[in-house]
Amino acid sequence: MIPSTPPTRAPYYIDNESHGWPLEGCARSLISTLASWVREPYEFRGHANGRIWRQRVDKTSARLLFVSDQGDGHIDLSIDPSFWVRAELFIVGELKFRAWIDEPYEEKDFWPDGADGLTPPNDDPPGRISKRGRWLQLRRKDFGLPPAASIFWDVADIWS
Repeated sequence: MIPSTPPTRAPYYIDNESHGWPLEGCARSLISTLASWVREPYEFRGHANGRIWRQRVDKTSARLLFVSDQGDGHIDLSIDPSFWVRAELFIVGELKFRAWIDEPYEEKDFWPDGADGLTPPNDDPPGRISKRGRWLQLRRKDFGLPPAASIFWDVADIWS
């Protein structure tokens, strides 16, 4: 895993663009939103099947716990000094994945370490979370996952 390196551009937050909210406040709001989706245990299916729930949340960070058929672990959310939200996924205590999340629209976008953070015209960012947190999708090649039948790795709410 390369060192923790946010995308080279500043994060986009819809509330900053629309209302002029400070970036730090927008990042705090994003963490709060992400953690609120799993206030109660939430079952998911897809390339991993399991359950996720919120362990703790404060103004600048959160920890989400999960059990899955791919291993059990947690996701730590925190605000980087760049005001990107850092998401780190650990399975059995080992860091397996890091992403950088912002909220340019209703969907949340995420990027791998060191990305430029730019979405090519007529394309999607490398990772996306639906506006209500009901699905998550990432492009395998952008996050260094092995190729498979689908170019995406995704999970969705079991009730979707």
